[in-house]
Amino acid sequence: MYRFFQIFKMDLSNNFKNPVLINFNSVFAIVMILIMGFLTSGNYANAMDAYNYYAVSFLIFGMMEGAMTATNCFMERDIKKPNLRILSSPCGKFPIYFSKMLASFLFDYILHLLVAVILLIAGINLGGQNMGWIFLMMIPVEFSSAALGVLFCCIFHCEETASTILSLFVSVIAFLGGAFFSLDGLGSTLAAISRISPVKMLIDVFFAVIYDNNLSGVLPVLFISTAFSALCIFGCQKTFRAEDYL
Repeated sequence: MYRFFQIFKMDLSNNFKNPVLINFNSVFAIVMILIMGFLTSGNYANAMDAYNYYAVSFLIFGMMEGAMTATNCFMERDIKKPNLRILSSPCGKFPIYFSKMLASFLFDYILHLLVAVILLIAGINLGGQNMGWIFLMMIPVEFSSAALGVLFCCIFHCEETASTILSLFVSVIAFLGGAFFSLDGLGSTLAAISRISPVKMLIDVFFAVIYDNNLSGVLPVLFISTAFSALCIFGCQKTFRAEDYL
C-alpha cells in the first residue's frame, strides 16, 4: 500500500504541474459555456436557460475528455523515466496503471467541482437540493473516462495514437449527444441517432434531476459507469505489459 501511495502521489502531482491540463479542465470549460450561452441565448425565452444548458453539457463533455488526461498521465514523455524506476521495483503491474486511473480521476473531479462552484456563484442552476446527486453521478463517470484512457494506452502502446482516437470518439459522441447543440429539433432520424450517445443519456439524466426532481436515472448511471470501469480495469490487467510501455 505504501508503494502504491507513493506512485499515486507522484502521478497526481504531475497532473497538477501541467498547466495545459489544468486550463483545459477548468478555464476552457468556463469560456465555452460563456461563449455558447451568449451565442444561443436568443433561442430561449429566458437567456439564462442557455447558460444552464451549456453548463451541464460542457461539464459532461469535460468528464468524457478526462480520458485524455489519463493518456497523458500514463504515457507522457516526461514521466517515462520515473515510471522506469517503478518498473524495476517489486510493486507489480497493477499499481502502475491503476494509480494513473485514480490520479487522473481525482485531478479531473477536483477541477470540475471547482468549475461547478464557479457556475453556482454565477447563478447557474445545478439542482439546488439535488445538487449532491449531480456531484455523486460525476464520480463514476469521471473514473470510467480515466479508466478508458488508460485502457487505450495499454491497447495502442502510444499516447499520441490513444489520444487521437479518443479525442475523435469523444467529439463524435458529444456532437451526437447534443453537447454543442441539441439535435432533437433537426428531425426524427437525427434525434433517434442522438439517443444512442452516452452524452445524450447523461444530459437527460442530469436535467431530470435538476429540473424535474426525478432521481430514477441516478442508479443506472452509477451502475453502468461502475461496470464500465470494472471492464476497463479488467482489460488493462489483460493487455498491460510494463516493458512495452515504459
